[in-house]
Amino acid sequence: MPQRNLVLFDLEWNIGYQPYTFNYHGVQQTFRGEIIEIGAVKIDEDANVLDTFSIHLRPRIFRKLQHHIAKVTGLTQADLDRGEPIVQGLRRFMKWCGPDAEFAEWGMDDVPVLKQNLFLCNLDESRPTVWYDLQQVFLREHPRKEGEGMTLESVVTRMGIPMDRPFHDALSDTLYTADVCRKLDLRAGLAAYPTEDEALHQSLCPAPGDYRDFKVFRGYVEPSTWRMDPVISVARCPVCGEDLTPDEIWLKKGSNSWYTLAQCPRCQGSGNEAGKGVLQRYKLARRDGLHWSFARCVQVPDDAGLARWHKQRTQQIERMRARAEKQAEEAAKNAAK
Repeated sequence: MPQRNLVLFDLEWNIGYQPYTFNYHGVQQTFRGEIIEIGAVKIDEDANVLDTFSIHLRPRIFRKLQHHIAKVTGLTQADLDRGEPIVQGLRRFMKWCGPDAEFAEWGMDDVPVLKQNLFLCNLDESRPTVWYDLQQVFLREHPRKEGEGMTLESVVTRMGIPMDRPFHDALSDTLYTADVCRKLDLRAGLAAYPTEDEALHQSLCPAPGDYRDFKVFRGYVEPSTWRMDPVISVARCPVCGEDLTPDEIWLKKGSNSWYTLAQCPRCQGSGNEAGKGVLQRYKLARRDGLHWSFARCVQVPDDAGLARWHKQRTQQIERMRARAEKQAEEAAKNAAK
């Protein structure tokens, strides 16, 4: 069986004193940060280090080292000025990784930054196509206890790993990540790692509940597409297959989940399970920092769920009314000045 090409990596990036936006296929996106240092190691499935990569990059957009970044990383403006030109350095890094590389990082911050930087350097941002959050692999074996941190330094301390290298150095942090991985059953952790669909299903359809017709729509750059594109916005009745008509009031759950009560024009008022309406649910995710995925399902609610929906809907209407009244009062005051 061929060996997997596993690349652990860590990035340090600079930020500006003012936000920077760029056009990505017609949609303005905010630049998360410009890479100034890359550290990476290739490992086998037992987390033995096979090769290392380290580079400092000279940025093109955020050329002045931000003071907070300097404090955290220990880098200086001279380090940035001496770095390899970012386009050349990123090209060399991706070539070292190889086209079949599976990336892994401590958290989920670095891949979106990498992809944005690749795009802005006119390089192929479609890679990597597979990547893992090693925090989730760690938590599978070591569930988090109250008060425990999940920074790399806190986990290294908790696992009794000797701290003979500095933190917030990209290569050093990657080597510490490999040290942590050698304390785990990495093979089993990667084999059990959920796909994007599985992660979205777990988030959108928590037990218990009667969920139907789960689907994922991916590859969109506009975050509002889930409300505008009928392919995504129109769900079907779980009983008869007729298009559902959603309520005009949508409720938000968390940062990126929405739901409403939708009615089937054929089943409404009947005695079947869709007669009182079904909940139409969405989960939005932008895992790679550039493209949105939209997960959709319908849920057949029980009586308690229906009562909860109607109560929350009434509360939301009251909030909207109060907000509108406040805005009208402020507009009247401003007009009277």
